[in-house]
Amino acid sequence: MSKLILASFEEYQKERVQFVQAIAELARQPQNIEPLQERGIMKLLRPLLLDNVSSIQQSAALALARLASYSPTMAEAIVTDQILPQLIDSLSRQNRFYKRAASYVLKSVAQHSEHLARCVIDAGGVEPLIQCLEEFDPNVKEGAAFALSQIAKYFRSYPRHENKELAEEIAKAGAIERLSYCVQDPDINLKKVAANTLGEIGKHSVELAERVAKCPGTLKALTAALGGRDLELRCNACGCLGSLAKHNEEIAQLIVDADLFPGIVNYGLKEDKPVLQREAMQCIKEIVCHSAELAKIAAEANVIEPIIDYLNKNGSASRLPGIMCLGFISGYSKDLATIIVHGKGHVALIRCLKAPKQPYVQSASAWCLGQIAKNSKELTHELEKAKVTDTLLQTYLRAQEGSDLKAKCRRALRHMIEQAQELSTLATLIPSAPEKVLKPVVVQIAKLLREQPELKKSFADDGYLSILQSVKTDPNGKLAAAIKEVNALYPDEVVQYFTEGLMEQMLKEDEQAS
Repeated sequence: MSKLILASFEEYQKERVQFVQAIAELARQPQNIEPLQERGIMKLLRPLLLDNVSSIQQSAALALARLASYSPTMAEAIVTDQILPQLIDSLSRQNRFYKRAASYVLKSVAQHSEHLARCVIDAGGVEPLIQCLEEFDPNVKEGAAFALSQIAKYFRSYPRHENKELAEEIAKAGAIERLSYCVQDPDINLKKVAANTLGEIGKHSVELAERVAKCPGTLKALTAALGGRDLELRCNACGCLGSLAKHNEEIAQLIVDADLFPGIVNYGLKEDKPVLQREAMQCIKEIVCHSAELAKIAAEANVIEPIIDYLNKNGSASRLPGIMCLGFISGYSKDLATIIVHGKGHVALIRCLKAPKQPYVQSASAWCLGQIAKNSKELTHELEKAKVTDTLLQTYLRAQEGSDLKAKCRRALRHMIEQAQELSTLATLIPSAPEKVLKPVVVQIAKLLREQPELKKSFADDGYLSILQSVKTDPNGKLAAAIKEVNALYPDEVVQYFTEGLMEQMLKEDEQAS
């Protein structure tokens, strides 16, 4: 009789194992998810999480994780069916294989929305996950860190919880210190996930970023990771450092002091791996935007040359952070802008400005060219030789009214015009420039004619004074006032002579008199 009972239990266990393993395998295929849901799979898997056979528990958790990954609806079903509390309760008491699978479930639920991430917190999931970061097995720590990153990533606060950021609640539970140890761990996969999670936490506020940055050994470990062989780890390290640096100059300086630039230049910018180069430029952009001193340190570390090289070789929208880097660096001083011009950075920016169907790249390029031009007349002259003014004007005319691109082009043109010293360059803009652009052109022309009276004759002889008189504008507007300012530099009879229609009238009078 005992053999029969034992055989029955063994057969029952075998069937449970086969069932849960089959479900876990079926859950890999998206086309199977809805049929499984229709047959009430969640309610069937829930009791198996408490099975007395550990392999069945693990397979049940794995199946739930794959189902939850499929869609927010499936993840919501796990919450609705009260599976989370049961899963989290077992998390701290089971073996390492179950902990990995349970962390996978929590990650799969939280990844879809802030509401679901909040559900994981409300079910008490954070503290057991943080405890998993202290496990000996790096795979358990990796799974827990991944789940925490999916909870911490959301910016918008869920209104029912007094505007507390999810990342702040994770930090208060002690996650940052344990993740710091993880990022210093020799296991590469654990370092990758820990770096990403620290970035997700630190991006939210200055306070959280400072906690991450001032955690002993964290910044050194992240900058050291830039010299490693693993591409994803290097990208995650750049991303984390950029998320921290963006908040203020103090944190950016801490990162620079942790020997950032040798690694990020040699193993980031100069590597022929576009995804890594983009992350490196994004990180540098978040640093140089704070101060001229940091921009100078970056320039001395030779970040400019590889960025220009990247802009020349790449044609995608990933050029944007590189363009922003050059814009911030060039905006601080003439010396820094000169380095960019000498490296033919303005030529690369012109190419970016002409990028088809990439308005963000075009806007950033126009802004960057304006940043260079505003520094000095000499730099503007170099830009004029490369036909930057014409390119900006043509881009401005083609841009949609009210767009950011149009505004950036107009501002860059204003910087170019205000520094321009070539009368011929300004004069050629008169026939084609719209009124918003033409007004600063005429003001600068008046300024040059006052400073260099010998230019007045060529300006009139070349026909530009006549063209200026033909401009249609509001007689009480700013453009009309600027034109009057130019006219005031000439005798009244000269202005009358070049006024539209007066010359023809004088010729007719001569013919009639003869």
